[in-house]
Amino acid sequence: MGTSRNRTTWPIGGGALAVQPGWFQGHSKGFFYVNMGFGTSGPDNGPDNFTNVMVPIFEFTGPSNGPYPGTFCLPQIPLPANAKVKAGDLATIQVVMTAQHGASLFNVSCYL
Repeated sequence: MGTSRNRTTWPIGGGALAVQPGWFQGHSKGFFYVNMGFGTSGPDNGPDNFTNVMVPIFEFTGPSNGPYPGTFCLPQIPLPANAKVKAGDLATIQVVMTAQHGASLFNVSCYL
């Protein structure tokens, strides 16, 4: 698929992330990971890895195992600790949700 040319601008000072984890069945509990990869030297011009933690792993608990359209927001997610970036650098934010029945993976390409 290659790297997206439709990148979102992400503030160097950090930004907000809104997630809707429970639209499908089986999402009454699980874990979220929010990581960042830098550059385009990896597979398909993406990052080499996503080992730069933006938010410590956290658990979520929903109201039931049935679908629900609820959301939550992390209002201030900083860049990973010790990140050395400048405006215009390419990065990819990786948001991983592991639910009780498996995992879903979402990526957001961004300019810093």
